[in-house]
Amino acid sequence: MTPSMTPSIALPAPTRASFSDRLRPHRSQLLLGLALGLATELLLDGADYGLGHALFAVLVGAFMAVNAGKEAWQAAGAHRWVLLASVLLLASTMLHSATWLANMSTVASLLLFALAIQGWNGERQLSTLRTGQLFGAPFKTAGQSLFAGAVVTSRELEHANINSTVSKYGPGALRLMVIVLPPVFFLTLLLSSGDAVFHARLAAIETALFGIPLEGFLRGSFVTLISGMILTGILALASRRRDQVEPSAPRRALRSFESFALLGTLTSLLLFFGITSTPCALAPAACELPAGVTYADAAHEGFFQLLFAAIGILMLLMALPARTQLDSGKTQVTFTALSTALVLATMPMMISGAARLWRYESIYGLTVLRLLAYAGLVLVAAVLAWRALTLWALKDSFVGGAIALFTTTMLGLAALSPDAYIANQNVKREQVDVSYLIMLSDDALPALASARERLPDPPYNTLAHVLEYRANRLGASESLLSWNLGRARTRTALESFRTP
Repeated sequence: MTPSMTPSIALPAPTRASFSDRLRPHRSQLLLGLALGLATELLLDGADYGLGHALFAVLVGAFMAVNAGKEAWQAAGAHRWVLLASVLLLASTMLHSATWLANMSTVASLLLFALAIQGWNGERQLSTLRTGQLFGAPFKTAGQSLFAGAVVTSRELEHANINSTVSKYGPGALRLMVIVLPPVFFLTLLLSSGDAVFHARLAAIETALFGIPLEGFLRGSFVTLISGMILTGILALASRRRDQVEPSAPRRALRSFESFALLGTLTSLLLFFGITSTPCALAPAACELPAGVTYADAAHEGFFQLLFAAIGILMLLMALPARTQLDSGKTQVTFTALSTALVLATMPMMISGAARLWRYESIYGLTVLRLLAYAGLVLVAAVLAWRALTLWALKDSFVGGAIALFTTTMLGLAALSPDAYIANQNVKREQVDVSYLIMLSDDALPALASARERLPDPPYNTLAHVLEYRANRLGASESLLSWNLGRARTRTALESFRTP
């Protein structure tokens, strides 16, 4: 007698929810998104960096919190601080008038905002993000927000029965527009260009109907709708479901001894560089350079290569731990020790780079590029030291700490008012390149005005005429949304140069 076999019942494998299924489309997202789209047009479009950008940053942060609700706010974890950093960086553009720094701060703010959105609902902790995910977040957020905005908009159109109305009357309306509009448009264009009175009357009708010229109305509506749809998608991303999401694990392609060999070789190379090059950078008088090479050439040409080398080492130490097979506690300790040794071996190179830059600046003066190099050098050194510390302790805090160091550096530059600082440092020198200083932003003008009596005139003009022209261009006042602290200080300092 054979025992009876009970047939096994195959359970369905759990399915992962699609991206659109994980969204929670709601009318409030569309309304808030369109409100932010209108704010984009009113506060940012065509406006100088100033109070408008700060207000927009605060609005976006507040709308994010309102849309997400208490639960998502709590689930966001460390990404809340990333959002705050994004808001602060964009708001800092009102502290100075240096366009190059304002552009950098805006780009950095967008990058941090995109990173905050990716983990806002707690789907992935900030500490678990890998290097590729950090740098890929802006592209992922941009693509997902466009798709999510279309999903939310389509759902609301369906609820309003607009889709059925369009499908019923759309083909006939489109055919009528194709037949009527092109001839009317071209005839109007010809009549308007051929008769000034008719053109003026059309412009008056447009202004009476829309309050602004039709071209400006259409452009503003386009900006509002496009940015509103994107921001609607961002709000939808912030409240998407977390269920059935499996974070991908990194592929550990390197064996432990391979990483050990890489770290050890790089450390040895940097130690050799420190022994041979750093004493020359610190004491150039006791250093013999190769024939035909001046110290100025060596300092100028070598510094940026050293900075890029330090950045490369930092990138390696960010990516290597997640790609190395560390199967035992012993290999983990060895890897950490070798990584720390690599960081320590990098420091003489950083000192050499700083010494070269300082001596070059003492001869030729401070410029925007050299000030940025100082800031980059300090930031890379700080993040490298933080990387070494987090390999031993606070292992989940590296990403958040690195973002905090980056944000602090950018905010420090904004508070310093870099163009004003550069001008203040250079006017103290015996030989002043006035032609370079007048090319800086309005922040540099107060220093030039205070030292005008002892400064040479720039080519083809006098410094007094330059200050008069810049003072008149600033004007007596500006709109509230374009108010900027740096320009306000300059306007006050140059009041005596303005033509009545």
